[in-house]
Amino acid sequence: MIHSVTANRASFRSVKFGPGLNVVLADRSEGATEKDTRNGLGKTTLIDIIDFCLGGSVRQDEGLAIEALAGWEFTLELSIGDERLKATRAVNHPSRIRIEHLGSGGPPSDTLFGETTYRHGEWNTVLSSRLFGLESDGVPKYGPTYRSLISYFLRRGGAAYLEPFQYHLKQQSWNKQACVAFLLDLGWRNAPRWQVLKEKEKAVKTLQTAADAAEELDPGVSIGALEVTRVRMENLLESESKALDNFKVHPQYASIQQEADRLTAELHEATDKNVLDRRMLRRYREAVKEEEKPPRVPVARLYEEAGVVFTDAVQRTLAETKRFRVQIIENRRLFLATEIERIKGRIATRDRKIRQLTEERAGHLEILKTHGAMQEMIRLQERIVQVREKLERVAATIRQRTELQSKKAEVRAQRVDLTQVARRDHEERRTVWSQAIRLFSENSEALYEVPGELIIDVDDKGFSYGVEINKSGSDGVDKMKIFCFDLMLLQSMPEHMEVDFLIHDSTIFDGVDSRQRARALERASTVASTLGKQYICTFNSDMVPRGNFANGFDFDRHVVLHLTDGDPSGSLLGFLFNR
Repeated sequence: MIHSVTANRASFRSVKFGPGLNVVLADRSEGATEKDTRNGLGKTTLIDIIDFCLGGSVRQDEGLAIEALAGWEFTLELSIGDERLKATRAVNHPSRIRIEHLGSGGPPSDTLFGETTYRHGEWNTVLSSRLFGLESDGVPKYGPTYRSLISYFLRRGGAAYLEPFQYHLKQQSWNKQACVAFLLDLGWRNAPRWQVLKEKEKAVKTLQTAADAAEELDPGVSIGALEVTRVRMENLLESESKALDNFKVHPQYASIQQEADRLTAELHEATDKNVLDRRMLRRYREAVKEEEKPPRVPVARLYEEAGVVFTDAVQRTLAETKRFRVQIIENRRLFLATEIERIKGRIATRDRKIRQLTEERAGHLEILKTHGAMQEMIRLQERIVQVREKLERVAATIRQRTELQSKKAEVRAQRVDLTQVARRDHEERRTVWSQAIRLFSENSEALYEVPGELIIDVDDKGFSYGVEINKSGSDGVDKMKIFCFDLMLLQSMPEHMEVDFLIHDSTIFDGVDSRQRARALERASTVASTLGKQYICTFNSDMVPRGNFANGFDFDRHVVLHLTDGDPSGSLLGFLFNR
């Protein structure tokens, strides 16, 4: 419980708190003008100071870390269980917190006995253990922390009043799950496990994306199809490797290949000439057959039978003509016979050359067949390297895809197992969360005469929470959801936790109907007094719903500090500044 807040400056308006409802009221003084404001009176600053003494962080030029507060020290007096102490922290030296033990109803604490100075982190560790029973060495990754948990009882900033399960605008969903589960005494250790699974799934997706981007193969090809490709590439690699092992390099391979090419060209030339000569030989032989001797019919006798008589001179000329024609035929036959023999000779010569060239070329080709050139061996080696690289890529892709499938299956199986365990645990804690649901319902019904709903569930993504009040929709009702939820946390505090205070800034009452503001203050007063705990809130005087309070409720009796805007001395710090 918080007892008081003081400072080392006389201008500071010290404030004392007690059990039940405690209101810090910002008044508009009678002498104040319309230009005066209550935004710099110190309502939010008081909450910042309490948080500062409870181990809150300080950022340069923000909150209390302003030049006007240089040299200031603030002291928070509070009780943790049976132990009463003072925590003093200087704005200029926030890394040290001085603790003064004021006594207790039981034996003195080993860590808080006497006067001790803690480092900032050490003080938070002490509060984590004392207020929440949370030992730092027993909290897994993604588990709740002291600063996260205390923020549900001391909300700071506008983002803390947006929804019940959030205290910061950038708060991660896993942190919401873990913190609310811890505060409601649910199976909170399952929440970090869900986040670990989410991180694994994210890692698998990242690997999948990277693999798809790096793969030269079609991502749509199945592993089975890739296995077929691998077998084919393995066979090709084996064949090419054997060829390389049996490859013989001839030192004069290039010159032998050139000589074989020359012999082949000569063979083609000789063969082509023989084809032509054989064609000519065939024509000559046909011509010889056509050349026959002239018929032996006596020309003179033919003419005599026709009644023509030649003179001796004419008869002599006919005989000479006959002899001349016979001579021409004989001469042509002799020429053809000579040409035939000459062509046959050429053909025979070429045939001998062709046989010689063929035998010589066969020897060269045998060498080329059984040996290879260095360039060919290098090309063969390069092909083998290419085949091996492709085979390795295919094999790596298969391994990677198989591993990814295995990881996905593993994460899915772990998620199924975790969900089953969490649901069994959730069912075993039915009494616990049923009480939280009942208390939220009672709190909302006290404000709106209709019970609201607090939803607490477990699915394959972890804990899921929700709140609903039948009159939801306006900003004011949404703020009262937070009020009902926070008050429920104070009511359902597990026995091992020592947080017995709840602090709200006036922000939580912005936009809330006056009747609900009155009922909220009355409900907070009743709950806190009944439990022996305290509800601290800041309020603006023009928001006090005096005409809506129930008979017998004395609002002014719960005001522990009046802040006024008529004079700087009426503010918390003794001077005004913009927050």
